[in-house]
Amino acid sequence: MVYLHPLFGALVLALLVYVGRLGLQLRTARHDRDRRAARHQRLGTITYAAVLLSWLGGLASTALDRPDLSVATSLHFRSGTALALLLTGSWLTARAMRAGGAEARDWHPWLGAAAVLLAAAHVAAGLRLTP
Repeated sequence: MVYLHPLFGALVLALLVYVGRLGLQLRTARHDRDRRAARHQRLGTITYAAVLLSWLGGLASTALDRPDLSVATSLHFRSGTALALLLTGSWLTARAMRAGGAEARDWHPWLGAAAVLLAAAHVAAGLRLTP
């Protein structure tokens, strides 16, 4: 059980990078823009849910399987919480964009890019905790 969170986290990270890449491609796409946008939207929602599940899984695995660690005190926990908050902002701006919010279109790529960059630091912090 102790390795479930890191393995799931690796899958979530790969998905996050892929969704970010799709979003970046949308900024310059000339062909298949609608299809790419639909994929970015669909996978973005799945990725957001997976990040939240991974966050909860990390909290649970620390509480249940790692008596040597204090729950919610590590840099890994704080960076995971910040990642979840950034992606919550990204998800909210995506909803606002679909409703026609022009300002959300300015914020959405920055929140997503910050989340991808923070995810790299999050992995590094987590590797220090791996048994």
